Amino acid sequence: MKHLYIVRHGQTEWNVEARMQGRLDSPLTELGREQAGQNGALLKELGGVDRLWVSPSGRTMETAYIINSFTRARIDFADELMERDCGHWSGQTVAEIEAAFPDLWAARDADPYWFQPPGGENLQDMLERSHGFLDELFDLDWDAIALVTHGVMSKVVLKFFLGLNEVETARLRHPNDLVYRLTFNAEDIETEHFVAGGTAQSGLLRSTDGQHIEPLNRN
Repeated sequence: MKHLYIVRHGQTEWNVEARMQGRLDSPLTELGREQAGQNGALLKELGGVDRLWVSPSGRTMETAYIINSFTRARIDFADELMERDCGHWSGQTVAEIEAAFPDLWAARDADPYWFQPPGGENLQDMLERSHGFLDELFDLDWDAIALVTHGVMSKVVLKFFLGLNEVETARLRHPNDLVYRLTFNAEDIETEHFVAGGTAQSGLLRSTDGQHIEPLNRN
């Protein structure tokens, strides 16, 4: 049995502003640091992890260091876990993008999996650049590890391990205070999530209409 935890960085200043971060960065807010601490305490309570694999962005590194004040695990960095490249939209707010590129934004809403922002990546691009790393990662010797990554990359990781289709992948949600756990058994993969350091809840979170959030059970 193996446990894989997928942890998103804590809330950042640009998250609050609804600003595209991508390969750019902004610091964690006070709430974001609290979220990272909650997630670190949760991982410790659940038995700890052998290793933290971390995206080398500032916000994920800050999150990982807070988490590791609880877990005391080995930290390794992986470029493959970096967030989606938002291209020319990086650093702009959602409102600014919608106003300046209404047709492109509509295309994004119509096909969020395959849409590429100008000069950026779609989710399939992200899957292709991370595929080799994730494949090799699973073959390593470990009982429990955590990936400290980003909201969109989390979708890609879940697609890789669970075989989700494009619609399921695009609709997944990973709030800053949530941790996903995949448990690899001999016959299946159990999916659970923890919110704000709380108890385990079955399934993944997905948006069914752009707003409403409900579990997606893949057990």
